[in-house]
Amino acid sequence: LGIVKGNPDGTFKSSTPINRAEFMKIAMGLLPSLTTVGDTRCFPDVDPNIWFAESVCRAKSLGIVSGNAIANVDSNLWEFQPVRSVKYEEAVKILSNIYDIPLQSVDGQWYEKYTSTVQSMGLDLDDSSPGSALTRGQMARLVVAFLAHSKGELEDLRYAEAHPDIPVRVVFDPPSSSSQSSQSSQSSYSSIAYDPFIHDVTSNDSVLILGKVTHVLGAAEFFPNAEGIIAHKFIIDLVAANSSISVLNVYDHDGALIGRASVDASVSGNTRYSINVKNKDIILERREPYSIYIRAVLKDQDAGGISGGSLQIDQMGIEGVGFWSSNDYQVFTSSTDVFAASTVAQSGITSIRNAGVANDVLFSSNDTEIGAFSFEGVTGHSAAQVKLMSIVFQIEQLGNVTISNVGMKVDGSTERLACSVSGDQLTCSGLPDSFGRLDDGPRTLRLFADVSVPEASQKAALRLTINDPGTISSAGSISWSDGVTTFTWIDMNATPIARGTYYSR
Repeated sequence: LGIVKGNPDGTFKSSTPINRAEFMKIAMGLLPSLTTVGDTRCFPDVDPNIWFAESVCRAKSLGIVSGNAIANVDSNLWEFQPVRSVKYEEAVKILSNIYDIPLQSVDGQWYEKYTSTVQSMGLDLDDSSPGSALTRGQMARLVVAFLAHSKGELEDLRYAEAHPDIPVRVVFDPPSSSSQSSQSSQSSYSSIAYDPFIHDVTSNDSVLILGKVTHVLGAAEFFPNAEGIIAHKFIIDLVAANSSISVLNVYDHDGALIGRASVDASVSGNTRYSINVKNKDIILERREPYSIYIRAVLKDQDAGGISGGSLQIDQMGIEGVGFWSSNDYQVFTSSTDVFAASTVAQSGITSIRNAGVANDVLFSSNDTEIGAFSFEGVTGHSAAQVKLMSIVFQIEQLGNVTISNVGMKVDGSTERLACSVSGDQLTCSGLPDSFGRLDDGPRTLRLFADVSVPEASQKAALRLTINDPGTISSAGSISWSDGVTTFTWIDMNATPIARGTYYSR
């Protein structure tokens, strides 16, 4: 959508206050883009050439904002006050106007009809109130709530917020060929294509799936100090070559597609990708930050995509000439910048969650259920697999509870797989296809054991968890295969990955 994004270092800084200029830029991004630039002279304290002028002036022309009213002063002289923190009630009013929310009739302060309306609709924030400065985190939650309401998905949003312990891996399908053709034919910003996956700008170590669009591989911020720079070329260097890359999509700070970088044949090793932007009139203003971020479009296995390769950006740079001096410039990211390290696979695990109730009663029993977990996966090709190979569960117990004769079953079958216990870990390995294959649908795996609860224990409890997602360089709790390569980590940024039912007495 091009409305909310993180900082170039991968952080979002959710507790930082957001000012009126930043909020207006985000809010106006919720509306369809204009094909022409409107008047940017609308408030006496808004420079017509500044980055937020178009958004602020468009909002004023639509009656969304009017400036800070001063009695007995011509409204044309009212200031916008762009650097002041946006207040909760101001943000609510702006979003209500953008989405044309019918307002309640309420007596009192000017803002009460807005705050009362959104509260009655379940769009309000429970940690803010009129007069409070809005933080970036609160802004994101408020904007997403209005957006979800407009799509009839508010209830789904609230459910997801109430269950933050359910990790979900998002996978992006590439745009259709007609869409790609349309976008790639663009030669300037007169017709802008935006990142269709701007709602997710996470940049973590990832399992990248062949035939899909990747998460953000890295972002960079350039800050011309001496003079502005007219960009001629953007450069992305990789740590190692990867033949599974189709192109690298380069986006600016607003999520607008700058272009698609391809292998630079003038540099040996196939590790440099570049895109010529000499005819795109891209100017990096003096002492103004300019940010870009990168996603890869990966080939599917029929087009030459290969499982198991690594993918990591080494550095990003820009070539151009000085706005005043015409001197040549070549600026790269710092050698201390480290970008996400990822691996390429034909498939991936997308969701692991508790499939049982949250809490249950604990008692001594034979062959009783002690945990259930649901697994989902995705493939990049109809012939690809995604198969669980082994799972290590952490045993959490209180009151000297012991388990023995542990086995695993899969829903829909009576087959039982024997598992082993060592200390506080329970390992189920050698999962057969009927248990581990996720490419033909989700699987729910249930653990059974003989449970012994000492009578003398006043308090006793038992729970299984899947703790460690692992990293690209260290094994985690799950081993899985895409049919070609075996992986010992999953890219779910949650620890533990999933908690099972908590049994207690």
